[in-house]
Amino acid sequence: MKSSTEFSNFDVFAIVKELDAILRDGSISNVYEVQDLLILKINTNFGKKNLIIKRDSRINITEYDYPIPAFPNQYIRTLRKFLKNRQVLGVSQYKLDRIIIIELTNRGEGTWKFVIELFNKGNFLLVDHNNIIIIAKKYRKFKDRTILAKKEYNFPSSQQKDFFLINRQDFMALFLSSDNEIVRDISRKLKLSGLYSEELCKRAKINKKELGKNLSEDDINKLYESFKGIRNQLLFGSIDAHIIVDQTGNEINVLPFEIEIFKEYERVKYPSFNSAVDDFYSKIDYESIKTPKDQKIKDQIKAQKKILENQQEYLEELKMKKEKYYKIGDFLYANFINFEKLLSVILDARKKGYSWNEINTKLQQAKLEGLDGAEFFEKILPNMNQFLIKINGNEVYIDLRKSFGENANLIYSKGKKAEKKLQGTVKAITDTKKKIENLTLEKGSIEMGIDFLIRKPKKKWYEKFRWFNSSDGFLIIGGRDATSNEIIFKKYLNSNDLIFHTNFPGSPLVVIKNPNNQVITLEAINEAATFVASYSRAWKEGWGVVDVFYVEPTQITKTPPSGEYLQKGSFIISGKKNLIKNVKTELTIGLKFIELDDRSNEDRQILFPKIICGPEIAIKNQTDHFITIIPSKSSSLTTGKLAKEIKAYFLRNVDKKLKKWVELLSIDDILLVLPSGSSTIKSDA
Repeated sequence: MKSSTEFSNFDVFAIVKELDAILRDGSISNVYEVQDLLILKINTNFGKKNLIIKRDSRINITEYDYPIPAFPNQYIRTLRKFLKNRQVLGVSQYKLDRIIIIELTNRGEGTWKFVIELFNKGNFLLVDHNNIIIIAKKYRKFKDRTILAKKEYNFPSSQQKDFFLINRQDFMALFLSSDNEIVRDISRKLKLSGLYSEELCKRAKINKKELGKNLSEDDINKLYESFKGIRNQLLFGSIDAHIIVDQTGNEINVLPFEIEIFKEYERVKYPSFNSAVDDFYSKIDYESIKTPKDQKIKDQIKAQKKILENQQEYLEELKMKKEKYYKIGDFLYANFINFEKLLSVILDARKKGYSWNEINTKLQQAKLEGLDGAEFFEKILPNMNQFLIKINGNEVYIDLRKSFGENANLIYSKGKKAEKKLQGTVKAITDTKKKIENLTLEKGSIEMGIDFLIRKPKKKWYEKFRWFNSSDGFLIIGGRDATSNEIIFKKYLNSNDLIFHTNFPGSPLVVIKNPNNQVITLEAINEAATFVASYSRAWKEGWGVVDVFYVEPTQITKTPPSGEYLQKGSFIISGKKNLIKNVKTELTIGLKFIELDDRSNEDRQILFPKIICGPEIAIKNQTDHFITIIPSKSSSLTTGKLAKEIKAYFLRNVDKKLKKWVELLSIDDILLVLPSGSSTIKSDA
């Protein structure tokens, strides 16, 4: 049986109930578009959720890690302006159509609606409290309605009878004496998908190709009973979500409840319809994402190879220029007296009143007679105030307004200029070759091939902060900013912990967690000190070392002296501080691979790349894949470029079988661990 790649109205009915329960009261934090997929990031009572919408097929919450484009298009930028920070009031289905309505708070009066139409190639549009279209993905005209900006939105016409209110008499009237195949009539008149139209016929044990006019009253009654059964199953039955798998192992459909058509097929069960939909469509989505990405990389490699070709041609040209001008310069200096004499002859003759033609004729005669210096003479160019000499086939123009020494120096400087450009071109060629190498690695990762999207593992509580595990097993956390410093102090600081900071502002509040009241080792203390030093303002200032202190939780308070004010993220320390002097600012970024469970294929191994960051000894204890960075005021690497360099480093240096998993590594995940300020990769890394 052919695989289904779009929702039926029954699927919409089932998914909307689940979405409403999860998304209600949530807040939209951002909007993205990946190929033809719209992704709404929503903060809900159940955590952060990614709602994915494919406008011609389905809607669901996804647990998979979709690649987010770096630059949103104009449509998405506009949509963000209208949708960000709006609260979701509810999710519903329009009648029993393939239309989903996400009701949103309005900053003024009434409510807005984000409407998703999963038919006619699909559409999604935003409608204000007066039912006026604010923005739509596609503006279109139909026979019965028009979708245009600033025009009223009208739903498409629905069936005459409400699906949930059709009685036996209504049903009989719809299908008796029809000249069409009964399966087509059911689909058209009840607005059901072909699958569920066939299911009604199968349950009633009636040939789906039978014409309506040939059916007996008993046949119509059987059809009505099967119709009631499936309607009751939809309304009152519990969700029994599953994916249908054929004999060859191909997934061919995802369903909210069992139907008889697939009775003999294998099923993969899921706890919710949403999770089944997510698994089923993620595999389809990957193909549409992978192909353009692969082609894009091929195009980038082709473009970089063309750049390299041009650079190499230019390099050869510069080499020739450098050699040419240096040789000419050397020759001019070697024959300086003769050439200076030639210049003097020309200038003296001009002062005596000779014309340029006369001087030219005299020098041509001297050249024939083989006089010193004149053998290189070609002609005088009066309009340019120059005369031309030829050295080993190279034409050299001498400026009559300058001394011969200045002319020789000018020629020599052209060689120096070519040499300087040559050095820059060599560096540019090295950079281009590196880009080609990195792109080829990326292309190879795609071809080696992960043919499915990956579920990103859920983050632990401490991963919203800066963190690492010390070499002897202590969890060490630090704030990212004043707000997270406050959160650590108020929520995660316990009496057995140790607190680290620097003597100057602009440092994270770093805590060694000690829930089991162990003896905190000197190793853990020194590693925590390196951690706080490296994420402090010292890094941005380019300092190589800095002093750090640590205290116990009883020594820190948020209560200022009477009449004073304490800024957010600031604290008051009392008692003796334990000082650690000259702590190095240095961080090691490591790459670990986390093995994930694959619900859809137990035999498949999934290794998710995870970035860890901390002092070198702690990271080396946890992974063989690491790179060390240090602060550098002179570095030209922005944090974005550095993150790409780090990913490229891992791609080059991991085992071949791991490269495809490194490709999943998000640049954003690397950026999250990088300190503020310029950095450079340590040369011995």
